[in-house]
Amino acid sequence: MSAALPDDVRAALVAGRKLDAIRLLRQQTGLGLAEAKAAVETGRLPAAAPVDRGWEMPVEAQRALEQGKVVQAIRLLRSTKGGGLKDAKAMVDAARGMPAGPAVRQPSGLAPGEVPRSRFGGGLVIVLLVIAVVIWLSRTA
Repeated sequence: MSAALPDDVRAALVAGRKLDAIRLLRQQTGLGLAEAKAAVETGRLPAAAPVDRGWEMPVEAQRALEQGKVVQAIRLLRSTKGGGLKDAKAMVDAARGMPAGPAVRQPSGLAPGEVPRSRFGGGLVIVLLVIAVVIWLSRTA
């Protein structure tokens, strides 16, 4: 038997914020994107069993990680534990000892291959050019 959507999800849906309703439903239930979208469109939660959010890694996924098969470990985790890709990837990254969240290195705003400019480069060239012109004018006069 399927259950009704949570009140805040229904409120977002009534307000015309379908994406917010899907996002809220995914956060509250752990459903994948397709399942949450279908639930919001039908107005009913699926009759599936609740998702296990425990941090115990299944044996098959552990074996895949030991063999270096990260994608396979994520797939196995999703098929056995349920849930979304983001949760499964976070669990596999935690098992591998990788930091959670965005990459440590932040983008610098430079194009690939572009060299950062010095703050003093342009001004220094102008100052040296003015000095050279003044010296040249003083010698020619």
